[in-house]
Amino acid sequence: MQLEKAKPFLRWLAGLTVAGLSIWLLIKDLDWFSVFKALAEADYRWVVMGVAAIVATFFTRAFRWKALLWNSHLPLRSAITAILVGQVVNLALPMRSGDVLRALWISPEGELSAAEALGSIAIEKIWDLLALLVCGLAILILMPIPDWFARSTWTTALIFPVLIAVIWCALRWQNVLFRWISRILALVPIGWDKALLSFLSRLTNGLEAIRRPETYLKVLLWTGFTWLSGGVANWAVLEAFGIPSLKVALFLLATLMAGGTVPVPGRLGIFEGICVISLALFGIPRDLALAVGLVLHLVVMAPPLVAAGILGFWPQWRKSNVRT
Repeated sequence: MQLEKAKPFLRWLAGLTVAGLSIWLLIKDLDWFSVFKALAEADYRWVVMGVAAIVATFFTRAFRWKALLWNSHLPLRSAITAILVGQVVNLALPMRSGDVLRALWISPEGELSAAEALGSIAIEKIWDLLALLVCGLAILILMPIPDWFARSTWTTALIFPVLIAVIWCALRWQNVLFRWISRILALVPIGWDKALLSFLSRLTNGLEAIRRPETYLKVLLWTGFTWLSGGVANWAVLEAFGIPSLKVALFLLATLMAGGTVPVPGRLGIFEGICVISLALFGIPRDLALAVGLVLHLVVMAPPLVAAGILGFWPQWRKSNVRT
């Protein structure tokens, strides 16, 4: 029991350790004068464009989520707020805790449960995996890349159809599966079986979007716009440092998205490390690459933090102040 309670702390500690090691490797033997010079000489008008592109993803992701929640009428502001609050929590806590909070955040809306929301979020991740795969295949065609990236892309290409098939079959024969699950849950303490079955049933409802072709076009378009906006943000920051390359922006987008699964608070050190390693493949010096990584990390993190504070926490704080 004590070990279970300590697991979140241990994950946090492990994440901080990885972050500390990453930062140490980044700053080891680094020419800080060159880094500060690159930061001083950057054209921050391009950075403003990058911030605008990240803000645009608030809306594209919200519209995509609303399309996945095909059987509900979630208000746009509620969708944006839940996404941003979840994103901020994911930055601070490991194991995708923000996705759970995001589902819980909208459950008081009354039209759908947290379990249904979690199911829709799972389908959202599958669409992002598809976008990552398309991005990786485009990179394979457009430029020579290291073997590790090619292997990762082909592995994703093999896993993706299997994942889709498993989910599709599970939904297709869910009645049979629920009968077997009911028999297994009969062995657990009384009352738990009904609660677990109810949760699984609602979760299944959230997954149903994957079997509704009428949602595909909307979700595909909004996924494309989301990833396009992310690519524009990368390209704009690269332009700010005099690196005008769409290919580099595309490769950086794919590597940063793939590296987002590393459980490090705020992706400290990991984000910059991915930027340095990725840009080094295109002959960009480490000091310039680190400057790009620092600014791009700020561009990616700051808008959600500010917007989540305004939309998610400011109204509650204001109400509490009015009452007092």
